[in-house]
Amino acid sequence: MNQPRPLGFWTAVLCGFGILHVAAVLVFGATSTQWFQASIGDDLLWVRLAIAWTTMQLTLALLSLAVLQRAARLPRGARGRARTVGLAISTGLHAVITTASVGVLLWAARVSVGHVLGGTVASLLFGLTHLAYSDVDLSWVPTLYHTATTLQGVTAALIVSLSMSCWFLVPAERRERFWWGFDAALVLAFLAVSVLFPLSPADGNDGSLVRAVVRVSVTTVFGIRLSLRVVGPLLSAFERIGFRSMVAARHLRAKKTGFLAASGTLSILAVAVSSCMLISVLSVMGGFRADLKKKILGNHAHIVVDQAFQELDDWQPLLQRTRETEGVVGATPFLQVEVMVSSLSNRAGAILRGIDPDTVSEVTDLAHNLTHGKLEYLQYPERILDSSISTTPAGPIDAMIRGAEHTAAKGLPGEAKEDAMPGLIVGQELARALRLVVGDRVTVVSPRGDLGPTGLIPKTRPFRIAGIFYSGMYEYDMKHAYIDLGVAQSFLRAEGRISGIEIKVEDVERAPALAATLASTIGQDGLRVRDWKMMNQQLFGALALEKLAMFITLGIAILIAGFSVFGTLTLLVQEKRREVGILKAMGTSARGVIRIFVIEGLLIGAAGGLMGLGLGFVLTFAAEHFGIRMNPEVYYIDKLPVHLDPTEFALVGAATVVVCLAATLFPAYQASRVRPVDALRYD
Repeated sequence: MNQPRPLGFWTAVLCGFGILHVAAVLVFGATSTQWFQASIGDDLLWVRLAIAWTTMQLTLALLSLAVLQRAARLPRGARGRARTVGLAISTGLHAVITTASVGVLLWAARVSVGHVLGGTVASLLFGLTHLAYSDVDLSWVPTLYHTATTLQGVTAALIVSLSMSCWFLVPAERRERFWWGFDAALVLAFLAVSVLFPLSPADGNDGSLVRAVVRVSVTTVFGIRLSLRVVGPLLSAFERIGFRSMVAARHLRAKKTGFLAASGTLSILAVAVSSCMLISVLSVMGGFRADLKKKILGNHAHIVVDQAFQELDDWQPLLQRTRETEGVVGATPFLQVEVMVSSLSNRAGAILRGIDPDTVSEVTDLAHNLTHGKLEYLQYPERILDSSISTTPAGPIDAMIRGAEHTAAKGLPGEAKEDAMPGLIVGQELARALRLVVGDRVTVVSPRGDLGPTGLIPKTRPFRIAGIFYSGMYEYDMKHAYIDLGVAQSFLRAEGRISGIEIKVEDVERAPALAATLASTIGQDGLRVRDWKMMNQQLFGALALEKLAMFITLGIAILIAGFSVFGTLTLLVQEKRREVGILKAMGTSARGVIRIFVIEGLLIGAAGGLMGLGLGFVLTFAAEHFGIRMNPEVYYIDKLPVHLDPTEFALVGAATVVVCLAATLFPAYQASRVRPVDALRYD
């Protein structure tokens, strides 16, 4: 006689409602700041929040009491009784604890409005305990809140695990009907989000972000469910390949002991997690390399033609021949020297580069990187005051000085405007260190001065800040400054000379070959033709070495997963010892037995590897399109860079399969040594 099943309708409802409640708590906690900011001054929204939350808590508590009452009536030892009682108790405790934690949070948010800025939990609790009720000792409130949230996390984990465990108490036919209905709804949802929702969010649009997250989430669930659905048909098709594949597939599909089933599941999960971790880290490191490459190529040329420790004379024909070379899309001259830049508040060293404003945009992204000012101000410095007087914040004294200079400049004749203070473009970090804005005056000190009675006298000249750029690299934003090429030649006593020529090519990856072509066609002794890979060889070499080291280090995790596969197959050999004996008695050779277990290990490795690569693709895709925000003040990037490389996915998948195959060799060899007489002795 079958024992009564304790999982009835109300228990199933409690499982679903409990998981939904945990998800609601997580969503509310993640978006609490937005809720608090939206509810400031809106009493109706506060009432709605309180009513909705109270209704949810009462429903969960009543469901848990009803299920606990029904489960208590079951006889001791009934199948699933302990799980059902534990689920009911966990959900009841979760309702009480959540009421306490969220109640404290809503109370703090309500009374702290007007006392604190923002809506973070820390600021709300501070406003509650120190500002809103300054005459009452409420120091116990933060302790209560943090204790409640800790217990809330524990009970939430219990609810999810017990709900999944209670699911197997449902009769098989009901579970099958549920999954068919779930799959039909999931297919409709997948088609709907694929048509209506975008895959990538639009910048600055919260609604687009939510729709993109919903689409990716539904698509991920659909992919997981589809993969689970095709496992059975794939194994059935695999059985038709041959005798050995049929035996291997049926070994994996056969019902196993509890410990072996758990060990096999953990083996697949270990392989999946290790491969997912490896591909995620490699994608992030590839993203850092791609981001660094983009910033380097945006601030410097693909190829540089110069002369070591010397400047170039008569460089115009060289520039013309360079531009006429096939594959070159732009070329511009530059003059470079190290100087000292001094403001009223500070001074710092910098690399001063004289550039041609008409052609520099053909080679670098300087004009695109300007956050303040304009590149044309280098050619027309008299226009700096026209814009900075109205757009740049300044103190009263600075505003008075700029106003006077602006008025004086307007009264100058046209030819005198050419003698206006030349413009200087600096990086964001250099401007921050010197406390500069567009229109400020700075003094540039050059070591190329005149000889005096006591030796070399540095040359100084005042400049006016014409622009501030942000390249995304601290080194460039802190050390580089740009002026007009003619001004640089005059200031640095290099009339008619340049330091070199910067070149941009059509195909970045062909820059080394084009550099070799230029070196042979230019035909001048002493000239250096260096491509971007050569100039940044040490940096990219260090990144490649670090990536290799991470691949080897995290590859050890796959080796550990391989030991898990080794243990699982060893247990499988012991459990299938009788079947192996029968196979050998029927004429299967030792090599055939080895192939059977190697195929089983291959299937386990392929399943774990595909699962891990799929999960890694979802994580990296979400990180690439949605962005993991980072503090640019600390990391100098606003989000975590991620780059998806199909080659790396293929390498990780191949490494996973190879490790799992290697882990099957010894258990397969053990299986081949089984003697039919020993295996069938007691049958």
